[in-house]
Amino acid sequence: MPKIEMFFDHTCPFCYRGHKLLMGLLPKYPDAEIVWRPVEAHPKAEEPWHRPYADLAVQGALYMHGAGLDERAFHERMYKAVFDERLNAEDPAVLTRCAGDTGADMGAFAGALNGARYADAQRAANDYAYNEKDVWAVPTFVCGDKRLDAAEGVGVTREGLDAFLADCCG
Repeated sequence: MPKIEMFFDHTCPFCYRGHKLLMGLLPKYPDAEIVWRPVEAHPKAEEPWHRPYADLAVQGALYMHGAGLDERAFHERMYKAVFDERLNAEDPAVLTRCAGDTGADMGAFAGALNGARYADAQRAANDYAYNEKDVWAVPTFVCGDKRLDAAEGVGVTREGLDAFLADCCG
């Protein structure tokens, strides 16, 4: 079963589009396993002027993963909150509601965010993406030695993603 890593940011419109494209194409590739890699497109520590920040959303996603909960549902709920409902991805209450909507224990989720229990893991996720996997823009898809990088100002296209998936899963 091919493992495809998707590096993305919940506040990135190109990632939102890439996620929708991926979800639409996955039925053609039933053997594909998606490994969700949430990161900050613009890390707060490096770009403190660039908002919105995604560090707490990444920490929330890492909580969902660690708790064995439905990561895909959380990511879809976060995208809906940010892009359809225009909610603040930096607000712990918004993140907690999104997690609760997808089956997480809201008290445990809020406690993890407020206690910064996933802050180190969030920084490690950025390090893995940017230093180990050479991600330079999101969304980026990686499958072994194959990769599909976002084009600046474009993201990924349906055709490009379909070809990447066919190559990876073929």
